[in-house]
Amino acid sequence: MTVEHVYSGHDNIIKLLLKEDGEAVDLSSVTRITMSFGTTEIDTSDAGTTLTTDGTFDLSEGSSGILSIRLGDQEIESGAYESEIVIYDATNDNGVVWGEVKIIVE
Repeated sequence: MTVEHVYSGHDNIIKLLLKEDGEAVDLSSVTRITMSFGTTEIDTSDAGTTLTTDGTFDLSEGSSGILSIRLGDQEIESGAYESEIVIYDATNDNGVVWGEVKIIVE
Protein backbone atom coordinates (compact mmCIF):
# COMPACT_ATOMS: atom_id res chain seq x y z
CA MET A 1 0.00 0.00 0.00
CA THR A 2 1.34 3.39 -0.99
CA VAL A 3 1.77 5.96 1.76
CA GLU A 4 0.81 9.54 0.92
CA HIS A 5 1.65 12.59 3.04
CA VAL A 6 -0.50 15.62 3.79
CA TYR A 7 1.15 18.71 5.22
CA SER A 8 -1.41 20.88 7.01
CA GLY A 9 -1.41 24.44 5.73
CA HIS A 10 0.46 23.58 2.52
CA ASP A 11 -0.58 23.09 -1.10
CA ASN A 12 0.84 19.60 -1.74
CA ILE A 13 -1.23 17.52 -4.15
CA ILE A 14 -1.82 13.77 -4.01
CA LYS A 15 -2.38 12.32 -7.49
CA LEU A 16 -3.90 8.86 -7.72
CA LEU A 17 -4.36 6.84 -10.90
CA LEU A 18 -7.49 4.72 -10.54
CA LYS A 19 -7.46 1.51 -12.58
CA GLU A 20 -9.81 -1.38 -13.18
CA ASP A 21 -8.50 -4.57 -14.80
CA GLY A 22 -5.21 -2.78 -15.47
CA GLU A 23 -6.83 0.09 -17.40
CA ALA A 24 -7.33 3.68 -16.26
CA VAL A 25 -10.95 4.39 -15.34
CA ASP A 26 -12.68 7.35 -16.96
CA LEU A 27 -13.70 9.61 -14.06
CA SER A 28 -15.29 12.31 -16.23
CA SER A 29 -18.85 11.49 -15.03
CA VAL A 30 -18.12 11.55 -11.26
CA THR A 31 -20.64 13.58 -9.26
CA ARG A 32 -19.36 13.15 -5.69
CA ILE A 33 -16.31 11.88 -3.76
CA THR A 34 -15.90 11.08 -0.07
CA MET A 35 -12.85 10.25 2.04
CA SER A 36 -12.75 9.47 5.75
CA PHE A 37 -10.07 10.27 8.31
CA GLY A 38 -11.14 8.80 11.64
CA THR A 39 -14.20 10.84 12.63
CA THR A 40 -13.56 13.47 9.92
CA GLU A 41 -15.18 12.98 6.53
CA ILE A 42 -14.35 15.04 3.47
CA ASP A 43 -17.38 15.11 1.17
CA THR A 44 -18.03 17.02 -2.02
CA SER A 45 -21.50 18.42 -2.36
CA ASP A 46 -23.75 16.14 -4.34
CA ALA A 47 -25.33 18.51 -6.80
CA GLY A 48 -26.06 15.65 -9.20
CA THR A 49 -23.86 17.27 -11.82
CA THR A 50 -20.44 16.23 -13.05
CA LEU A 51 -17.68 17.17 -10.63
CA THR A 52 -14.65 18.86 -12.17
CA THR A 53 -13.15 20.46 -9.08
CA ASP A 54 -14.37 21.61 -5.70
CA GLY A 55 -11.00 22.81 -4.38
CA THR A 56 -10.24 19.53 -2.58
CA PHE A 57 -10.84 17.03 -5.38
CA ASP A 58 -9.80 17.82 -8.94
CA LEU A 59 -10.88 15.67 -11.87
CA SER A 60 -9.57 17.88 -14.68
CA GLU A 61 -7.46 14.86 -15.71
CA GLY A 62 -10.29 12.45 -14.86
CA SER A 63 -10.67 11.08 -18.37
CA SER A 64 -7.16 9.65 -17.84
CA GLY A 65 -8.15 8.10 -14.50
CA ILE A 66 -6.27 10.68 -12.42
CA LEU A 67 -7.80 11.95 -9.19
CA SER A 68 -5.94 14.92 -7.67
CA ILE A 69 -6.52 15.57 -3.96
CA ARG A 70 -5.61 18.71 -2.01
CA LEU A 71 -6.03 18.20 1.74
CA GLY A 72 -3.63 20.78 3.23
CA ASP A 73 -6.42 23.24 4.04
CA GLN A 74 -8.73 20.64 5.60
CA GLU A 75 -9.01 20.36 9.37
CA ILE A 76 -7.70 16.84 9.82
CA GLU A 77 -5.88 15.90 13.02
CA SER A 78 -2.26 14.84 12.65
CA GLY A 79 -1.85 11.10 12.48
CA ALA A 80 -1.82 8.06 10.22
CA TYR A 81 -5.05 7.05 8.49
CA GLU A 82 -6.23 4.37 6.12
CA SER A 83 -8.67 6.57 4.27
CA GLU A 84 -11.45 4.99 2.25
CA ILE A 85 -12.21 6.64 -1.10
CA VAL A 86 -15.80 6.38 -2.36
CA ILE A 87 -16.71 7.68 -5.82
CA TYR A 88 -20.25 8.37 -7.03
CA ASP A 89 -21.70 8.90 -10.49
CA ALA A 90 -25.13 8.73 -12.13
CA THR A 91 -25.09 4.92 -12.34
CA ASN A 92 -23.58 4.40 -8.87
CA ASP A 93 -25.59 6.71 -6.62
CA ASN A 94 -24.63 4.62 -3.55
CA GLY A 95 -20.97 5.02 -4.44
CA VAL A 96 -18.17 2.64 -5.39
CA VAL A 97 -15.48 2.00 -2.77
CA TRP A 98 -12.12 2.27 -4.56
CA GLY A 99 -10.24 1.02 -1.55
CA GLU A 100 -8.10 2.64 1.08
CA VAL A 101 -5.08 4.89 0.84
CA LYS A 102 -2.67 5.21 3.74
CA ILE A 103 -2.29 8.92 4.47
CA ILE A 104 -0.06 10.54 7.07
CA VAL A 105 -1.19 14.00 8.12
CA GLU A 106 1.55 16.21 9.56
